[in-house]
Parts: sequence; structure tokens; C-alpha cells
Amino acid sequence: MSHRITATLLAGAALFVVSAAPTLAQQAPANEVEALRAQVQALMARIDKLEKAPSTPAGPPASKDAPLVSADVFKAPQVTQSGNGKIKLMLSGQIGRAVQYADDGFDNDTMFVNNSQGSTRIRVAGTAKLDDNWTAGSDIEFETSSGSSRTTGFGTDAGAFSVNERKAEFWVQHKSFGRLWVGQGDTATNVTSEVDLSGTATLISHNDIGSLFGGVLFRNKANRAAGPNINTVFNNFDGLSRDDRIRYDTPTFGGGFMLSTSFIEGGATDFAGRYTGKIGTTEVSGAIGYVDNDSRTGFDTQTNGSLSVKFANGFNVTAAGGTRDIGPRDSDFWYGKLGYLANVTGLGNSSFVVDYLVQKDLAIAGGDAKAWSVGYVQTVDAFATDFYISYRNHSYDTRTTQYKDINGLISGARVRF
Repeated sequence: MSHRITATLLAGAALFVVSAAPTLAQQAPANEVEALRAQVQALMARIDKLEKAPSTPAGPPASKDAPLVSADVFKAPQVTQSGNGKIKLMLSGQIGRAVQYADDGFDNDTMFVNNSQGSTRIRVAGTAKLDDNWTAGSDIEFETSSGSSRTTGFGTDAGAFSVNERKAEFWVQHKSFGRLWVGQGDTATNVTSEVDLSGTATLISHNDIGSLFGGVLFRNKANRAAGPNINTVFNNFDGLSRDDRIRYDTPTFGGGFMLSTSFIEGGATDFAGRYTGKIGTTEVSGAIGYVDNDSRTGFDTQTNGSLSVKFANGFNVTAAGGTRDIGPRDSDFWYGKLGYLANVTGLGNSSFVVDYLVQKDLAIAGGDAKAWSVGYVQTVDAFATDFYISYRNHSYDTRTTQYKDINGLISGARVRF
């Protein structure tokens, strides 16, 4: 309506100027007549523009609490702006919470936990491009911990809220020469034991057994005495995790291969090779790592790796293994998983898995730990959420002591943003 009123007023002004133009032309010089004609043309152009503009219905005055952007705008892809216009910024993260029930053979408990495998975290990543060859970036990622599933046991208080530094790094990359990373972040060997195409490894049915139910204690069969916890007797030797380091990655070559090395605070070094590609319609991904822990405590050297294959029909198999030199003895683990992944519900991918792991001589010589599980993950694309449920059995014995099995059930969700 306001457009029409404005157009009417402008039309009246234009008519006045047109009607007065002959009289004014007789009294004014030629240059003034040309100026009047220009005014008329400008007025007529504006009238035409207003007539074509969509009308806005009248309404009450906007509240001071009204949003600055209409709701319809949020249907478009979102953009996070950087304080530096030269940097492209991305904000992402997830919420990962779960309920655990465990039975140690004598007692049981229900625990409300932060799934340490798919933990609650927030990440800010920035990238900048110099030209077609050079790119640089930075990464800051924090993990919140409140009742971690790795440390929570029977009757354990969730404890105070804390924040764990996962990444605080920058990197520079050349298309032909590779990428150099500096700061706190993934070492070259991180995730070399955890390559997995089943769609479940970041939540359940994972070879890092201690990440779920890790704080629950084994109980001596004979006298009910408490023994070691689950996290103590299992370890997947997954490289050197994240640490303060300098890391170098080669460009991808040979159809999917990449090599990496890093030099870590405290003197350790590691080396890794990775492959990701397709053989026909079959997806293949694998990694192998070697660590020289140098003067750092815990162990001397370790070698580990994993391989995962996913067929076009959705069936997948994963295997992993490793050995660690811990001074007076070596410790080994072997892991296998069979899975099926497909969109059977129409909501998103459904992943079904069964897995099995054996660990030898980790906590003490002669310690024999085993674990197996079945699990299901349902992704709901519309919610950007993964729902899951899994049952796992843990067993542990030594040369002198037998312990009751620990059985656990976990169910929860991860919301991604």
C-alpha cells in the first residue's frame, strides 16, 4: 500500500511539472527547460519502479525484540563469519550423551555418561587460500567431560565439569609438496588402529574397549575382591593419539596412498602410511603405524594397523592388530568386526555390527582379556542425529586369578551441528 501512495504522489508531481513546462519554457532559458525535462524523466522512471515492486501488507509496528532476520532466511545455507575477512571460518561440534547399565557378576549399576568415543565437543576451523597451490588453516577443538564413559564406575560421582584440549594447531599446505602441521593435534599414527567403514566406530563396537564401561572394576570370582578396571586391561595401541607435535603429510599419490611422520613433545617420533580408495565397487581403507617412544615412559616401541572393506551390497569387514614393547614383555591385540550398512528405514543409514577382540599381557604378564559386542546405529538425517544401542561382554583372567565377566548395555544419541 505504501508503494501505491508514493507512486500517486510522484505521479501528481510529474503531471504538475509537465503541465507547467510550456509556461516555464516561455519564461526560462533553454538550459533550464532541459533540466525540467530531465526531472520529469527521473520522476516517471521512479514511478515505474515503484509500480513493479511487491506491496507489503500493513501491520503493527515492529517490537524491539523482533528478530533482525526473518525466519525464512534460515532456510538458506548458513555462513559463519570470521573477524578477519580473509579467513573462511567453520563452526561445528556435537553433543554425545548416553545411559550405561553394567553388571560385574555381583552388583550392577546404571550410569549417565558422556560417551567418550563420540564425546561432546566444539570445533572452530579456519582456512585461507593464497592461490591455486597454497592453502593455510587453523583448528581449535575442545571436548567437554562430565561423567566420561571411560572413567565412570559403580557409584562414581560424575564429578566437576571440565574441558579437555583436543586440538590447537595451524597448518600450511602446497598441492604438490604436502601439508605441515604445528601445534596440539593428531600425531601421524593417530587413528591407524581405528580405520573402520562400518558406520559404528565413532560410537559403539569399537576396538578401544575402555572407551565404554572403562571405569567398571572386575571382581574376583573367589572372594568378590575388586580387581583392575576395564580401561586398564584393554588398549588398541592407536599410535600416539593427539599431542604437541610437528607433523608432515605427503600429497596423496598412487590412487589413494599417503605417508605421514611427526615429531612429538618429549622426544617420540612416529611414521604412518594410509590408503583410501575403491577396487571396482568395493571401498577399501587401511593404515599402518610405527612409534618410537624414545625417552617417554609407558613403552618403548609399537607397531599397529587396521583395514576395513565395504562391499557395494552394504556388508563390511574390519580387522585391526598391534604389538607393543613394554620392556620386560610384549603385549598384543587382535580385533575383527562384521557389519551391514544400508538405508533400510528411509530415515538414514542403519548399521548392524558384531565384533570380537583379544588382548594379551597388557596390565601384567599372563593377563588375558577378551571382549565381544553386538550393536545397532540408526542415523536420522533430518535431525543430524545418530541413535545407538549396544551390548558388550568383557572377560579377564590372569595366571593366578579368575574374574567374573562384566556385561554392559549402552544406549544414547549423538547430535551433530
